[in-house]
Amino acid sequence: MGTRRIGRDRLWGNDTDRLDAYARDYILEAHCRGPHCQHSRPLHIPLLVRVFGADATLGQVRAKLRCHKCGLHGARLEVRYVGRWDDERR
Repeated sequence: MGTRRIGRDRLWGNDTDRLDAYARDYILEAHCRGPHCQHSRPLHIPLLVRVFGADATLGQVRAKLRCHKCGLHGARLEVRYVGRWDDERR
């Protein structure tokens, strides 16, 4: 059974989450949804905040992304937490 660690509230990549909430401690990676395309690309979050604005949501960003290989719109976003831990593991 797991326990929740206070102070480590992680975000999980919901479409309604604001983009600026991921600016620190997270990595975003876009994956093409094309049936035969395996293209993926890491996203630079501060650049996305400048382009889309601080109030933009992940759903708005996801809808605007286009694959550079096959041209399909609407990539799948993968969110990874790479930030700080509240215990001694730093």
